[in-house]
Amino acid sequence: MNVKTASLNTVVGLFVLGLVVQVSAAEKMYGVFMVVKGGVQIQSPGKAEAAAKVGAKVYEGDKVITAADSRAKIVMSDRNVLNLNPDTTIEIATYQNDPATGKKNVEIKLGAGKLRANVEQNYDGEKNKFQVKTPTAVAGVRGTQFQTGFDPKTSLTSIVTFKGSVAVMAVNPQGRPMGQPVIVKKGQMTTTAPNASAPEAPKALPKEEMKQIENDSLAANLAPVAPLAETGASREIASESPPAVSPEKAPSTSMIDSKDMDMGMAKDIKPVGNTVMAPPSTTVRAPNTDTAVKDVLRSGGKTKVIIRPTPQ
Repeated sequence: MNVKTASLNTVVGLFVLGLVVQVSAAEKMYGVFMVVKGGVQIQSPGKAEAAAKVGAKVYEGDKVITAADSRAKIVMSDRNVLNLNPDTTIEIATYQNDPATGKKNVEIKLGAGKLRANVEQNYDGEKNKFQVKTPTAVAGVRGTQFQTGFDPKTSLTSIVTFKGSVAVMAVNPQGRPMGQPVIVKKGQMTTTAPNASAPEAPKALPKEEMKQIENDSLAANLAPVAPLAETGASREIASESPPAVSPEKAPSTSMIDSKDMDMGMAKDIKPVGNTVMAPPSTTVRAPNTDTAVKDVLRSGGKTKVIIRPTPQ
């Protein structure tokens, strides 16, 4: 083999290796269950249904199902957060975030129940999209916090915005958006009925009702269930090692709770840390060498020490 051939093979090998690394990086997009309460199941293509537990991973193409009186909180590796209410079914149809190309595309299908999405990433709504779809509506955001609800009995979709704004459109029976979108701002709600040409005009919700909806949408308000024992059908755990610092004392730096760092996701989720100020230094002075203990008197169970300075 001559030098030119060897060099060419080296270049080709490096190119293929680069492609493999890029594909592997794309495959690493996943979410981690930070809260699991009650019965929560994961359905993966070609795999047996598995019980979710704190620390288990969920990937693109997976379905997550919560039973009655059950909840789950998933933190994705790009810091987006999903909170599932009881009796909820979602499918992570598409989840792409490629730092090399800047392409970000998320599509989550809500088949039943309520899903709160806290969107940390920025999306332009065109090349980069974050969408939650139901059989009767689609909600698109650029970076916000909102809840999507779908009632399979009535096929009614509801959207409530907690922060930012959400563009909502009706969809036809084939799942294609139609008509003009309505913009649901913070503190507003809209609904979309089946076969509607457009969602209803957004309306402001009373503060007390809004507060109740927001509290009910957060699975993190509940204590997480301890991880279950490993079984053949269980998903892999993100990490078995807890952090050295207690998460209860860690300051919150974003909408991601300090508890979200429990499973060793520091390499994937990097909240900005607060500056820790060192306590002011304390100088300990040595005792004056010109003084000496002269007398020690004890009286009535008490000790009295008399210190007299030594003459200069």
